[in-house]
Amino acid sequence: MAVRPKEPDPNVASVYFAPTDPDPRLEITRAGWVRRLVKSRAFQFALILPNQIIFWVVITAGLFGVAAPTRNFATVITWYIWFCAVFLLMVGVGRGWCAMCPFGGFAEWIQRRTLWQRKPKSMTLGRRWSRNLSRYGLLPSVVLFIVLTYFEEYFNIAGPGEPRYTSFLVLSVITIALISFLVLERRSFCRYLCPLSALIGTVGATGMVTGFRTRNREVCLECKTKDCMRGSERGYPCPWFEWPGSATSNLMCGLCSECFKSCPSDNIGLFVQKPLTSVIQPLRRRWDIALGVLLLLGLVMFQQINALPIYTTVDNWLNAVTHFPSYPNPIDYVVIIAAITAVVLGYIQLLHKSLSGVEGRSAASFTQWLMPVAYGLIPLVAADYLARQLPRFFDHMLRIVPAISDPFDFGWNLFGTAHSPLYNVHLLSTAGVVRSQVIVIAIGAIGSIYATWHITQRDIRPLTGRLWAAKVAGALFNALLGVAMIWLYIAMAGAQ
Repeated sequence: MAVRPKEPDPNVASVYFAPTDPDPRLEITRAGWVRRLVKSRAFQFALILPNQIIFWVVITAGLFGVAAPTRNFATVITWYIWFCAVFLLMVGVGRGWCAMCPFGGFAEWIQRRTLWQRKPKSMTLGRRWSRNLSRYGLLPSVVLFIVLTYFEEYFNIAGPGEPRYTSFLVLSVITIALISFLVLERRSFCRYLCPLSALIGTVGATGMVTGFRTRNREVCLECKTKDCMRGSERGYPCPWFEWPGSATSNLMCGLCSECFKSCPSDNIGLFVQKPLTSVIQPLRRRWDIALGVLLLLGLVMFQQINALPIYTTVDNWLNAVTHFPSYPNPIDYVVIIAAITAVVLGYIQLLHKSLSGVEGRSAASFTQWLMPVAYGLIPLVAADYLARQLPRFFDHMLRIVPAISDPFDFGWNLFGTAHSPLYNVHLLSTAGVVRSQVIVIAIGAIGSIYATWHITQRDIRPLTGRLWAAKVAGALFNALLGVAMIWLYIAMAGAQ
């Protein structure tokens, strides 16, 4: 059985609320037209529908369209535009993609037996997520993303390779999502199983949208019905199993607005925050997020390393020794990700052993150091994932112009652009692409140094009597990691 979020007990309010309330106070939904829009039951449907149409066109084009991947609508829009746009959305907004995701959206329409209306019964077995697996939080999502990325590399799906592989990938995710929605309750798939969930949740902490939060937490404590979590005739219970009254970050709010529709006290709003607030301010940091950040760092740095000529030499040798048929060899894939993760864990262990201890207090555990240090790396990890998408975007995104005129290779010229010269136009030169990657990483490194400095001041201060040493060590490590990323991008020379 799964662990559902506990309902708040007014007698233990301190468990949920800190003396200093980190919630922002710039509310988007105070504007009348925004409020009416978000209150509408058709709001999320309107967000999902355009992406839903595009993704079914992607599936069809990938299966039946032109075989050349650089001219096929499916591969062009998915790997040259969509993937980069999703990372921009993560970094700037948070879980903005979750609000308009066609995978979960399609499955949820079937589960609820409606496109947007509130129906009392859903078409699902309603099984709860495993209690044992729930202890690992978002780590299953991280593992699935690493596995999916391996298969993407092996079949060269995002190369882009054969367009049909893109269609197979999209269909596979939609199928798994649909099965999950029909078996598990609410959006258990989105919370625990979606391969992008952990990545969006961690990278999205840099974003400026908080998710839906309570306006007055005392009102939430006194609320008897908890319609935001249990549902009402106005809205479904929170599909993500979250309580807006306890949120101190945007980690698990899927921006579906059901709590906003259901709240009987009109006490919930959508707020804007300063960048990095959800990195610095969470009152309850999570070990699964911390370890997930390190694994995701290892994965994206593997993708940098595998673009170097030396990696090809090593991978070919390993394939010959193990008789593995193709790139990448699973051994070096796992070893490189694990090695990078181990380096960061070793650094944290060094901090733990050398700086732990405050007079009169018991020594801090390794996990107490792991969580704040790993959270401080989120801006740099986010920057690295975004920078990794830039070569395809700047080199090939204009290829969408001819692709949209004949998405199914029927000989159409819908917009008069089927033979557009923009097919061969690059937005930036190779040197320009590398410069853009360096700039993005530099911004991420500065963000990580800033975040780590503030996290250390609040979260590591109680763990050490050498606060300044911890601050300097954190800034230096983040700077060195940023330099290593920049060196790799320069060595890659705009490789895709």
